[in-house]
Amino acid sequence: MSEAQTLAVIAGGVGGAVGAFVGVAVGGSGLSVALTTSVVALLVGVAVIASAVIAGDVEFLADADGE
Repeated sequence: MSEAQTLAVIAGGVGGAVGAFVGVAVGGSGLSVALTTSVVALLVGVAVIASAVIAGDVEFLADADGE
């Protein structure tokens, strides 16, 4: 698995966990919990990826020859 794929899995896991916690904490109907969970998971996942890219840990851009 490449660095980008590994990071995507980690970001998804962290985002999903935080999103689920926030969704349940907010409560309400099943739809609102699911929507809150999805939005928070997406935001956290994007933040994890962005911070790694900014820190230079992962390079998403490949050369023309695929390296």
